Amino acid sequence: MGLRTPRTKNKRTKTLIVDGNYLMKRSYNGAKNVYHKDNHIGGIFAFYSTLRKLTIEQKIDKIVVTWDGERGGTLRLDHYPQYKKNRPRFFDKDYELQKLRVKQYAEELFIRQYEHPDIESDDLIAYYCLNKKKLEDVMIFTSDRDFCQLINEEVTIFLGDKKMEVGIGNYQWFFEHHYKNSGLIKIIEGCSSDNIKGIDGVTESTLLKHFPQLKEREVTLEEIFDKSKVIQEERGNKPLKVIDNILNGKTRGEYKGPFYEISNKIINLKTPLLCGEARQSVKNLISLPLNPEGRNQKNVLKMMIEDGVIYSLPGGENGYLNFMEPFVKLIKKEKLNFKKRKI
Repeated sequence: MGLRTPRTKNKRTKTLIVDGNYLMKRSYNGAKNVYHKDNHIGGIFAFYSTLRKLTIEQKIDKIVVTWDGERGGTLRLDHYPQYKKNRPRFFDKDYELQKLRVKQYAEELFIRQYEHPDIESDDLIAYYCLNKKKLEDVMIFTSDRDFCQLINEEVTIFLGDKKMEVGIGNYQWFFEHHYKNSGLIKIIEGCSSDNIKGIDGVTESTLLKHFPQLKEREVTLEEIFDKSKVIQEERGNKPLKVIDNILNGKTRGEYKGPFYEISNKIINLKTPLLCGEARQSVKNLISLPLNPEGRNQKNVLKMMIEDGVIYSLPGGENGYLNFMEPFVKLIKKEKLNFKKRKI
């Protein structure tokens, strides 16, 4: 009997998907003292310093940045008029200029990015994760806990505020519930940061108290209803108001339809809200190689000199090559992918 030829182990790709608006605001506000002459450049400097650090430490093969569209959230407002109405609107010209510059750098650095005027970054990221390649591991850089819904064996989140990658193995270091119940809990209790009102009187603590199975395994909404009925039957003439609220879908929010149906639509990232154009564009981010034509590393150097970013690098001008090294490796990989596809 002859020996079998050993199979070549296919290399997996590790993709970093960046919540662009989060990292931009974090960079801009966190590096307030980084200036060149009289111009604040902290947003640009910190944005790419963070990407560089993550690329090295996490051995990243591919970077994707998604941005909130100018009218992002429109598709949710159609179902829930109060969506994000608690957030003050502001326009900071300097912030917007640095954000634009960050996008220009990304093009030259072969960093994939996408923005659609009516779509939120959350939905773009979710659609990517749900349609990623088979041999692709994804790490989402964000502070938004909503992305916990997407965690599985091949998708993790890097919480910028905790400076920690969170996946199945260490999920309960940070959260009391089972990772597969993240979306269900949000659907019931709502999301204060997005001004989404949940069931009246319900918090995560309430749910874990009455439905402890949420800590141990995946639970369905139907199970919550069934258990709620049992709780009320056992209490007889002394039903719990909060359990009644769960059964009746009583909320203080202005929902254009049945609470659970609409809450699921606006919160559940397993069914992201995207138009056809955005879906196709995200598929392109996943599968199509980047065309190197018109992209040039020299343009990055030119912009860094113009903006003064190069003078903030450790070692000044001599630190440029060291700073660029991890990005150069990514550029080479993207060029090789394009060459292979072209052949």
